This record gives sequence, C-alpha cells and structure tokens, in this order.
Amino acid sequence: MKNSEQVKSVIFRTAGNYKWLSLGIAVSVCGAVVTSLIPPLILGKIIDGLTAGQALAFSMVLSYFGMLALTGLTESLREGLLTVFGQKITHALRSSLMDKFTRLTADELNKQEPGTLVSRFVGDVDMVENLFTSGIISMFADACRIISILAVIWFQNRGLALVFVILLPALFGFTRFVQKRMLAAQLENRKAVGRASAFVPESLHNIRTIHCLGKENYMEKRYDQYIGESYRAMEKTNFYDAGYSPVILVLNAIVVAVVMALSASGNPKVLSLFGMSAGTAVAVMNYISQIFAPVESLGMEIQTIQSALAGIHRINDFFGLPERKPETAGVAGLNPVTESTKIETLDAKTENTDPKAFVELKNVTFGYDDRIILDHINIQVQKGEQVTLSGRTGAGKSTIFKLLLAFTSLRTVRC
Repeated sequence: MKNSEQVKSVIFRTAGNYKWLSLGIAVSVCGAVVTSLIPPLILGKIIDGLTAGQALAFSMVLSYFGMLALTGLTESLREGLLTVFGQKITHALRSSLMDKFTRLTADELNKQEPGTLVSRFVGDVDMVENLFTSGIISMFADACRIISILAVIWFQNRGLALVFVILLPALFGFTRFVQKRMLAAQLENRKAVGRASAFVPESLHNIRTIHCLGKENYMEKRYDQYIGESYRAMEKTNFYDAGYSPVILVLNAIVVAVVMALSASGNPKVLSLFGMSAGTAVAVMNYISQIFAPVESLGMEIQTIQSALAGIHRINDFFGLPERKPETAGVAGLNPVTESTKIETLDAKTENTDPKAFVELKNVTFGYDDRIILDHINIQVQKGEQVTLSGRTGAGKSTIFKLLLAFTSLRTVRC
C-alpha cells in the first residue's frame, strides 16, 4: 500500500466496486423524498371533493394509502441499503488499515500504543460508517425534503412559504443551540461517571490504608462529589431534552393557527398570499408537521459529520505513517543501517566455526532509522544451553530476538 492512501480513496473504490448498491441508494433517497410529497396532495383533493358534495372515490382512498405504504417502503429500503453500504466501507477501511499496519517500519510499530490502534480500527472506522448511515446521505435527504416541501407549499400557499423561509433559519439555530448544550452535558456526565467508576475499585484496593488513616469521611465526600457532578449533568441533559419537543410542538401549532386565521381573514390582499381551500389547508397542515422533523435531524447529522471528520483525520494520519522499504520486506518491521550485518543459524546441514554452537551471531551491527542499536556484537548459544538477555530498556534485547526469528530459515544474510 502506498502512503498516498486516504479514506476518500477507499470510499470511492468501494462505491465503484458496488455500483448497483450505490445506484440503489441514490434511487431510494430520491424516491423517499418524492413519494413523501404525494399523500398530502391526494388528501387535499379528497377533502376538496367532499366539501364540493362529490362522492368519495375508492381509487383516491386506495392511492392515498398506497402512496403512504410506498413512502414507508422507500424509506426502509434507503435505511437498509445505507446500512449495507456502511458495512462495506467498514470492511474496506479495516482491511486497508491492517494492510498498512503490516507495512509499517519497526520504529513506527514500536511507537504504536495498543489502545490507540484499537481506537483507530474500531472507534474511528465506526464514525466513518456513521458518516453514511446517519450522516452525509441522510443530511442530503433531509435537505432535499425541506426544499421540496417549501417548493410545494409555495405553489399551494405563498404566504406560508415566506413564513417558513424566515422561520427555518431561526429554528435551525435554536436546534443547534440545544444540541450543543446537550452534548456538553453528556460529556460532563461521562467524565463524572468515569471518575466515580474508577473511585470504587480504588477505594476497595486501598481500604486498609483508608481505615488506618481514618479517611472514610474524606473518601465518602469525594464519591458524593462525583455522583453530584453526574447528577447535575444529567439534569442539564434532561432539561434541554424535555424542553425542546414542547417548543417545537407549540411553534407548529402557532404557525398552523396563524396561517388558518390569515386564510379566513377576508382581506383580499391577505388572501392573495394566504388564501386556500379546505383541502389545501389540510395538505398544508400535513406539510407543516413534516418540515419540523428534518430540521431537527439536520442538527444531529451535522454533529455526526463533525465526529466522522475527526475520525477520518486520525485514519489519514495513520495512512501517512512511513512504510518499510521494498528491499527490507523480508524482515518484518526491521530497517538495517549498515552493510556489516552477518547472521548465521545452524541446523544439521549448516557448517560453522564452532560445530557445537546451535545459534551464532557474528559481528552483527543493526539499527533503526539511522540509529545503531547493536554494534558489532558476537553471541554463541550452545545446543541445550539456556541464555538470559538482560539490560536497560532500548539496549537491544528485543532486536536480537527479532533478528533471530526473522532469519531462522536462512544460513547467511547480508543487509
């Protein structure tokens, strides 16, 4: 794998490999948007026909419920295809990350912490999957739904369309304000819960010391502090969560009431913008109830995209780590720096200066990235002999074992 590998190239390659899946997602997204607009229009025609004294046509009722079913079907299809596509992206990314991992230099392998690697392979990749399942594609679908609803309302009631053009930016700003406050409160709660969870085993582990020093009250106050912080953070989250939905419902009712009042005012100038029939009023109220849901979803989807972008940045950083040179591919992760390395491993067919020696390192010089670790060392291990390598961290103990393991099937190797 080349250092130029990026998350976007993996995504585009996966989309190209599964063209029918990508096409199905595009069709289902467009189909869900279009089909959701039709039922209110059919319902409006049914109401207008009833108010005009016409008989209710069974075909109109059947078409109304049929379009509702088709809308649900296309939305379910969209969610299912997005889930499958997200899994394909996850598989491709993790395969690319593992391929990259096997090509890292020894120096980079030693720098990688297990927790950091796990977070890249699991957490960051899951964030990229969410970018498609509940992020950018869902945001595109919700934005198209809002625009299409505004377009239909414009032809049905221009005054209401102007009201929404003014109202929606403020509503979106309020939604983002609430969501940011909820996210901050949730992060505070997680930190407090983490401190409380760590405090319990710490107290149990040091229970004798706490008892001997008489610090029971102090430890109890600390635990109460952590629990209190978690409780206050949860209160904030519940406050914003409980307050947002009533505000949206009240705003929905206010918009409907104002539009209905203006449409019944009898003023010719007002009616030129807000005048409508009974069926149109029913359709407009249906659209009003539909337009608030995607606005709320947009805020969550933007938040998901921001988290996914952070994960993409971390994965791209990992893809950018230096790889082994092709000529050193025979030794996993090792980067020799001199030409005086000579390693001999003996078996029944191997000749050596000491026929009793089982393993011999003769005049070995080795290092990582221009830093010499082993400088002209000589080691002989006799058959059946037990040898212990001791030394400070970084002295070369692990390097010696890596060299022995790397060349067990070779007699002589010059690097």
